[in-house]
Amino acid sequence: PAGVEVYLVGNMGAILTRMYIKVAYGSGCPSSGKRIFKSGELEDQQLVALKTPDRKKLAKSLGLRTPRKRYGKNPNPFEERKYVEQVQQAANGESFDHGDWDEILGACIGRSKINGIQTNTFDYKKLVTVEKDSLGSKFDNYLKNIAEADFDALSVNNQMAMLLNAYNALTVGVIVRKMRQGSEVKSILDLGDSDNKVWDIPAGVLCKRAVSLSDVEHNLLRAKWAEPRLHACIVCASASCPDLRKEAYRGDYSLDDQMTEQMSVWLNNPKKGLQIKNGPISRSLQLSAIFNWFSGDFKPSVMKFIAEYLDEKTAEVLLENPSIEYMQYDWSINMPNDSVKDVDDDVKN
Repeated sequence: PAGVEVYLVGNMGAILTRMYIKVAYGSGCPSSGKRIFKSGELEDQQLVALKTPDRKKLAKSLGLRTPRKRYGKNPNPFEERKYVEQVQQAANGESFDHGDWDEILGACIGRSKINGIQTNTFDYKKLVTVEKDSLGSKFDNYLKNIAEADFDALSVNNQMAMLLNAYNALTVGVIVRKMRQGSEVKSILDLGDSDNKVWDIPAGVLCKRAVSLSDVEHNLLRAKWAEPRLHACIVCASASCPDLRKEAYRGDYSLDDQMTEQMSVWLNNPKKGLQIKNGPISRSLQLSAIFNWFSGDFKPSVMKFIAEYLDEKTAEVLLENPSIEYMQYDWSINMPNDSVKDVDDDVKN
């Protein structure tokens, strides 16, 4: 049901507290949503999880339920054992090999300008051929592997990496399938059918479940994870999207650094993230339309959230309470164009 509840999700090791607000689905990342963990953080929490009231907060950040108490006394022993196993699973669960996807990204991503927007581009044509040992066959194999993966067996960081990589790979797959049919693709928006937009048509199978791109983004990511940085990591094959990273997301503790870098690179691109405009009296900001579409995901506010990823001089502009405009979104496909001169790959990802 719709409503508001406030939870504190604590990092016991660093004594750092983050607050999230639980709201009705669709208006933002949930307070009780899962989150990824930095090195050492989960172990510290795990040590106290069974000894202090913080077990409930830890459980929420792992997407778990705490054992119910029997008549106000100790938890049911069966549920207690199950809870312990689940915490250990979240901390020490299985990893998943995204090596094929990592190789494909390295081979297919370049740097170009599309309609004046400097962006990472993806050479979809390299995946059209499906001969043995080709990139196309490796791509098909990767899609097969994520289709058969056991999501619940993965550690919490590996679960997030799976969803981010899968969204991007399934998006590429939607386009590649069309190109293998001999069709030219100018925008992902053109790939829907008479009844559904492209986001709502079947995109493939993920962890033994048929999904659309909307399923992955809204039902598996936004509705369950309290992690706004995911918006910098999932790419819908368009020029105005955050850059498609030139490596796969990893399910280890480096995932936090990867997601932080994605936010920084996105915001520091003046054509797709943030741009300061100097007016005769005051300055204004132009922001990606994503910050307008999903403003409720960025807590405690868009301005306070993005300030963490800007240099000090730029962040000071936010304190001036500038007027905000949102950039027009360019849905041109993020494919290299022979008529566009490549620019230097001066951004790592």
